[in-house]
Amino acid sequence: MRIFRVVGTCLLSAVPTLILATLIVFLLQRLIPGDPAVAIAGDYATPENLARIREELGLDQPLVMQYLSWIGNAFTGDLGTSFQTGESITALVLQRLPVTLVLTTMALVVAVVIGLPAGVWAAQKVDTPFDRFLTTAATAGIAIPNFWLGMMLIIVFALTLGWFPGPGGVSLQSDPAQALRGLVLPALALGLVGGAEICRQVRSAMVESLSTDYVRTHRAKGLTNRSIVWKHALKNSSLPLATIIGLQVSRLIGGAVVVEAVFGISGIGSLAVEATNQRDYGVIQAVVFVAALIVLLTNLIVDVSYRLLDPRIS
Repeated sequence: MRIFRVVGTCLLSAVPTLILATLIVFLLQRLIPGDPAVAIAGDYATPENLARIREELGLDQPLVMQYLSWIGNAFTGDLGTSFQTGESITALVLQRLPVTLVLTTMALVVAVVIGLPAGVWAAQKVDTPFDRFLTTAATAGIAIPNFWLGMMLIIVFALTLGWFPGPGGVSLQSDPAQALRGLVLPALALGLVGGAEICRQVRSAMVESLSTDYVRTHRAKGLTNRSIVWKHALKNSSLPLATIIGLQVSRLIGGAVVVEAVFGISGIGSLAVEATNQRDYGVIQAVVFVAALIVLLTNLIVDVSYRLLDPRIS
């Protein structure tokens, strides 16, 4: 019952967060120079044509009415129609979303697989040359931009060695195996930076756990170092780990916008860039709405995991 209360509370708090996020983007879009009606009709359109297009798109209504109409439809699954193509935005997002979800999941796996053991090993070798090397490497990894790392990976592993496909590639629907192979380099470009952050956070939490009295008691009882580190100390550090993994999801989704552009991937990140260039407000709002939903769902999972990992949390 406690878990159900947590889920209900998080869902209720997610609604105003979702509304606030979409409202901010809605208002910021109106500050972007340019007019969607002019982008559709052309620079030499007559005032009558521009007025007709604005009326058809609902742009002649007050901003409050425009937003309320859009958010009301969005909660029912209707994200509107693209200003530029006339296609259903829901269909556009559903077509692009799987690629971004797969890319984000692969990048998160890379981040955890690299960052978790590196952080644990660094904590066991605290203040040694090995620890200083990993800490320096993690700091450098956090500072490296995703787009630069992505370009370097393309040059080395795609163009020079030919181990992986270059930018572009096939879709998940036409050839899933080849598409997944083409997502390896983008996932590395995203995941290595995330792994560096996880390494730093895990090391900090593990150093604190390994210095506690209960760890010394386990050592006095004769438990193996492997059991103490991976079974007891890591479990005690699981709350910070869950927090940083949850934060990484939102960072990976944000980083996917740039990485998808570098690698020519047709995900929701590239869809947002295209919509921004075309002043397609509805598509931009839809991408933000879906991304916010994913982040809020991740936060919900993290909140529930807190209760499962530490029963003391009410």
